[in-house]
Amino acid sequence: MTTLLLSLLLVVALVLAAFCAGAETGFLSLSRGRVLHMARAGSRKAKRLQKALSDMSRTTTTLLIGNNIAAVTYSACSAALIERGFSGSAVAHTVFSLLAATIMLYAGEFLPKLFYSARPLRRMLVLSGAYRTLSTVLTPLVTPLCAVLSRLLPRRASSAAFAADDILRILKDRKDGVKLTDFESALIARIIVLRAKGGKVTPETLLSVLDEE
Repeated sequence: MTTLLLSLLLVVALVLAAFCAGAETGFLSLSRGRVLHMARAGSRKAKRLQKALSDMSRTTTTLLIGNNIAAVTYSACSAALIERGFSGSAVAHTVFSLLAATIMLYAGEFLPKLFYSARPLRRMLVLSGAYRTLSTVLTPLVTPLCAVLSRLLPRRASSAAFAADDILRILKDRKDGVKLTDFESALIARIIVLRAKGGKVTPETLLSVLDEE
C-alpha cells in the first residue's frame, strides 16, 4: 500500500513539474495583443490568460513555487521507493537514482518547454483552467512572497511605447473568426499613420482616436 501511494505521488509530482515548466514557457511566448483581442471578443479562456499576463510577477512566482513543490515531492518519493526496493545494492541504488533524475529532467523540464513553445496560445488556452486552479491552491504561499518581493525589489518603469509587431499579430491569424471592432480598426489605422510619418506611438499620440470615438 505504501509503495502504491508513493508511486502515485511520484506521477502526480512529475505531471505538476511538467505543467509548471511548460506553462512558464507558454506565458512568456504568448502574444499579449492576441490574447487581449480574444479576451475582448468574449473568450473566457483568454480572459484567464489575460489576468495572468497582467501580473506576471505573481504568475511566475506561482509557477516557481509549484515547480519546487513538485521537485521536492518527486525527489522524496523516488528516494523512498529506491530505498524500499534496492536498499541492499549500492549499484542498483545509484542506477535508479540517475534514472529518476533523467526522467524528471526530460519529462518534467525539456519536453514540456518544447511542447508549449511550439503553439503557446492554443495550448495555454486549453490549460488556462488548470493554471487558475493551481493559482487558487497556492494563494496562501504566493501572496506573502509577492508582498515581500514587492518591497525588496524596485518596480520597473513600464514602457509607454507600443510594439507594432504585437498589434499586427492580431491580423495575421483569423482562424478564430473574431472580427475587429470599429475602435480597434481606428486604433490600428492611427498607429500606421504615426509610423508612416515617423512619429512615436505612445498612449498620448493615440488620444485622437478616443476623441473621435
